[in-house]
Amino acid sequence: MKMNNPTKIGIMVTIVLCILAILTIKTGRFNFSQEGYEVKVLFDNINGVNLSSPVMFNGYEMGVVKDIVIAEKDNAIKMELTLWLQEKARLREGSKALVKNLGLMGEKYISLTSGEKGAAYLDPGSIIMGNEPPDLEALLSDGQKIANDLKQIVHEVNEHLKTNSTAIDDILINISAATNNIASITANVDERLKVSQHDIDDIMKNFRDVSVNLEEMSNDLKINPWKLLYRSKKK
Repeated sequence: MKMNNPTKIGIMVTIVLCILAILTIKTGRFNFSQEGYEVKVLFDNINGVNLSSPVMFNGYEMGVVKDIVIAEKDNAIKMELTLWLQEKARLREGSKALVKNLGLMGEKYISLTSGEKGAAYLDPGSIIMGNEPPDLEALLSDGQKIANDLKQIVHEVNEHLKTNSTAIDDILINISAATNNIASITANVDERLKVSQHDIDDIMKNFRDVSVNLEEMSNDLKINPWKLLYRSKKK
């Protein structure tokens, strides 16, 4: 059966619409089949998180940001995020929420920790206080300030070196002269040791002989202690 052009165009349009619907559902992270529950997270600053941003549970994607509203809590303005989570992503008391990004400049997402081990599970609709994300602009500003301070320190050190270059040269000359004197003294001592090596050997030999004699005398007195009381007869 041969199809005419309007039929072919209708089939192509239908296929394109189906593909667009699949992509929309996938990119929008719509989920009509799985059961889940909602929790709320309060932030002072969500730093670019949007509706349908992913929610990671211990590093694994298990939900989406369903709603974002500006709320007043305890006389302060908060960003209240409603998170939809899959049923198996159970949160315990002590769970923490943070704003993170995929890569250095990637998509923002909410990171949830499972909570304290052994703690009670949170009920659907529970409120979690979010931890504030680091302010990248503040970090860059602090880094620039530190870089400027280091630059100033290096400049001042260079100025001091230039101003005191003569004194530094004198110190280095004195150190070099002292090193040479030490080397000369060491050489003289070595030379004297070589010249007096024989005398030193004799002295060491005499010390050894005296030591041996003292040891022999000590042993003899231990064996014959009566010798300490012996007096020679006077002639």
